[in-house]
Amino acid sequence: SATEALKNKDVDLARKIIDEDDEIDRMEKDLCDQCALIIAREQPVAGDLRHLISGIRIITDLERIGDHAVHIAKGAVAMAGDQYIKPLVDIPRMSELACGMLSRAITAFVEQDVEKAAATAREDIVIDQIHHQIIREILTYMLEDSRKIEGGISLMYMSRFLERTGDHVRNICEWVIFDETGEHESL
Repeated sequence: SATEALKNKDVDLARKIIDEDDEIDRMEKDLCDQCALIIAREQPVAGDLRHLISGIRIITDLERIGDHAVHIAKGAVAMAGDQYIKPLVDIPRMSELACGMLSRAITAFVEQDVEKAAATAREDIVIDQIHHQIIREILTYMLEDSRKIEGGISLMYMSRFLERTGDHVRNICEWVIFDETGEHESL
């Protein structure tokens, strides 16, 4: 939604995303508190404790993804009156890939599917490659015309927020694997 707001210069959608961040923050706190209560009251061991620890870490990554969406939405508001230095093709593509990865990572957690988690984490390399391509392309535009520097920097930030989203999804996949195997995999 944040990328759609950016692409379509939809300030109302962007503001809605920004406003919803408080709800995501509240949910993170509530879920982590619930996990802490379970740990304190039930004193889980082995797989149950790993599941709770993994859940807490995944919740934190989800909250950070929400923060990145808010940053993109704020950028959409700030840039709504500007003409972008290039058509927004790659940033929406990154967003689509990151959202797909996130969906598959959550499914892997629910289904306790280590293979799906590992395969999903490997997809982050595509997001990283697109991010680097965007940076190179925007730098070229900025070198050609110094009036494009401010807009270029803003778009580089948008790309960076999506690149970080892919990293958080990869982290979620690592926690899915830890949840199931007890091993810390660096994917």
